[in-house]
Amino acid sequence: MTLTRTRLTLAALLTIAALPADARSPYAGRYRIAEGPDTAGGLELRADGRFAYALSEGALDEHAEGRWSDEGGTIRLTTEPKPTPATFSRAADRAGPDAPTLLVTFPDDRTIGGIDFRLGLADGSARAGYTQYDGWTFSSGEARAIRWVELGEPIHGVSSARFVIDPPASGGLVFVLTPNDIDVVDFDGAELERRGDDFVLHRGHRELRLVRIKG
Repeated sequence: MTLTRTRLTLAALLTIAALPADARSPYAGRYRIAEGPDTAGGLELRADGRFAYALSEGALDEHAEGRWSDEGGTIRLTTEPKPTPATFSRAADRAGPDAPTLLVTFPDDRTIGGIDFRLGLADGSARAGYTQYDGWTFSSGEARAIRWVELGEPIHGVSSARFVIDPPASGGLVFVLTPNDIDVVDFDGAELERRGDDFVLHRGHRELRLVRIKG
């Protein structure tokens, strides 16, 4: 996952000098995200009908580009081209006495920490936790006791379908997270809510207030 493009987009959005507003819409211009000192970002509604969005907050960096429309004062965003979602897949089991029970890697075999998981066990119970960079080891049993696995990358909200482990694992379970466009937001006609002179962008359970940059 590269953050370079997100940070370059963010730097451009936070530049004070704004492009001329499109006379066909009074809302064309640049907006900054006003959500406290730990959040930086903005939205540019360009005169040519294109938009650029970026957000940096803690471990989260995301961005998007595409087209926007003004439908009688209702502003909608659509990401173009449509991003390819991140995916989880199962790789070959990893044998050896030092192999962790569960390991998640990138396609280039770099390991990933902080991946949430739920495991279904042979006795009908379940176990939940998250991986470290060297994986996770089941202290009270072996990988062969695992009957299903569900995975989630919590920063960008990526989750897997349930992986059924049948036949039982022959070694440590290995899964691969292919990021694809994990840091690109898939706006699909997303509406900006007007509140006075500002906008509010709804992102999951969050509300991001957008304040127009003057000048």
